[in-house]
Amino acid sequence: MGSLTMAPKIRASIIGATGYTGIELLRLLLLHPNVEIAYLTSRQHPREKIGNLYPHLANYALEVTDTSPADVAKNSDVVFLALPHKTAQDIAAELHGKVKLIDLSADFRLDDAETYAAYYEEHKHPQLLKEFVYGLAEVVGRDTVAKAQSVANPGCFALVSQLLLHPFKGHIVQADIFAMTGSSGAGKTPVDGTHHPVRNHNVKSYNVNKHRHIPEIIRTGGIAASQLNFVPTSGPFSRGIFAQAFLTLDAAVAQPETVYANCPFIRIQKSVEVAGIVGSNFADLHFSVGTGGRVLAQGAIDNLVKGAGGSAIQNMNLMFNFDEGAGLAAIAPLYP
Repeated sequence: MGSLTMAPKIRASIIGATGYTGIELLRLLLLHPNVEIAYLTSRQHPREKIGNLYPHLANYALEVTDTSPADVAKNSDVVFLALPHKTAQDIAAELHGKVKLIDLSADFRLDDAETYAAYYEEHKHPQLLKEFVYGLAEVVGRDTVAKAQSVANPGCFALVSQLLLHPFKGHIVQADIFAMTGSSGAGKTPVDGTHHPVRNHNVKSYNVNKHRHIPEIIRTGGIAASQLNFVPTSGPFSRGIFAQAFLTLDAAVAQPETVYANCPFIRIQKSVEVAGIVGSNFADLHFSVGTGGRVLAQGAIDNLVKGAGGSAIQNMNLMFNFDEGAGLAAIAPLYP
């Protein structure tokens, strides 16, 4: 009997590996059949075993280093930037074109400097904004992502909101979105407004119609900011986003389910709940098309998986011509 030939593995590295996004990305990469870990870097925790920082990964003999980005890129096939926005700009500029790059920050999601400055600050590398492909495969297309050298991962609120609006692009008169997120979306460092002991018994909206994910949402929806009310809200749970979009359309449209018929991580459900997606790369969606151009669209994603690390790996799979679901499709949601 002949021996089975295994697909070659690629070397993947994470710069900024010790935040919530980085550590969840690592957990998922460790499950991927075509990946081996090259570098995990962090300026805060150099020469530290990953299991000492995160005991749930204690069985992996991996060490965090402070290796320079240039050396990381030189010895990697793909580099993930799991850094805060603004922090990633210079490193992304240094590595662009030298290695396949997936940036999970907000720094290259927008394609013009003026919009970026309005929601963040002046961009230090505006000439690169159009060099990054926006990494929402279900919207921009798998072929577009597959051809990319550098990818900008969507924001978590933006991702689920875009999935709700995308089937109706060109026909949206008004969109009112209420989206509730868990405390892990605020990152690892506790601050007064987002620390879990404060929010675990509370519901609070913030940055209403000012949230930095708005430009991503309106671009995909084909609408102006004046046609959107966006109400991001803190929820009393750790993981997940639950979103509802109340839409007014100017014409009847085809059933939205057909738009996602060939998307392996989109599940059209009779009802949507956060408990149905936690720990997985699935986006559960529900559409109720009423009369008079009214639509109720609901969606749920895990903000750390489909909203961050999972979609980044989905993009990596496309960029390296792996099966789109490799390392992700078999990860069922955690329940209960």
